[in-house]
Amino acid sequence: MTDVDQMVLLEQDGAVARLVLNRPEKGNALPFDALDRLVELLHRCEDDDDIKVVVLEGRGASFCVGDDFEDIAIAYGHVGAEPGRRPPRLSQRARLAIDRRLGGAIWAFQNSVKPVIAQVHGNCVGIGIMLVEVCDLALCADTTRFSHAEQRLALAGNTFNLATLILMYGPKKARELLLLGDIFDGPEAERIGLVNRSVPADELAATVAEWAEKVARNAKDALVMGKAAHTMALASLGVSGYVHSGVVAHALATNVKYDEGEFNFFRARRDGGTRAAFETRDTFHREGDAPGHREGDAPSS
Repeated sequence: MTDVDQMVLLEQDGAVARLVLNRPEKGNALPFDALDRLVELLHRCEDDDDIKVVVLEGRGASFCVGDDFEDIAIAYGHVGAEPGRRPPRLSQRARLAIDRRLGGAIWAFQNSVKPVIAQVHGNCVGIGIMLVEVCDLALCADTTRFSHAEQRLALAGNTFNLATLILMYGPKKARELLLLGDIFDGPEAERIGLVNRSVPADELAATVAEWAEKVARNAKDALVMGKAAHTMALASLGVSGYVHSGVVAHALATNVKYDEGEFNFFRARRDGGTRAAFETRDTFHREGDAPGHREGDAPSS
């Protein structure tokens, strides 16, 4: 078993399969290869006629803290430059190839053949919250910390499932979540419609197991055809197909030019490490200043 194989596991108990994010030491941050593996295992569940419902969960303290920053930094050209020189700017075709992988994961879960239930706890941001948004059902611990912090990382924000966000939250609330990037908890996630139910942390696993068992009582054909009808309804609203537009939008959204005084997360991370970059980001957004990271010639994100 390779390292990537160990980062995402497939477990099965009767008609219920569990896709387990298994990188607890990194908050289940997903490198691109691990995200590909997650989609591969989802398709395996779809093809297994004994499986009726899939649970997506994370092992350890968090559900998922997002994509792996090292992968992002390498993929979008933020590392590897000679000292004193900017990293090379990626071609649009290279960006599009990367974003097809990321958008493909969103599309796969949104249009899965079988129902998927997200079991969420700890931190849930980045690709983590995007996956939760497109799962059929979602339950979380009251103490879960959600955020759409993409723009606070000096990126242009979520693009892959914007149509889902607008339908789920309403246009104004979707813009608020993306523009402010504020952290919110489980009860607020239930209030705005991100999750179906927020429960005490010690009740989460049992509640998800109960819901999965209830879903699995349905006939196989009923589940698959019901999900197919749901997918067609989303398509008629322009929601599920928007992922493909979001792929192109993300290729543009990661090609940001920074003017003087604007915060560049990846430059801060390169100079001081990930933890320091987050601290500098929070200082910048709280106080409007991030000393030492105001250069306008920063590499694109």
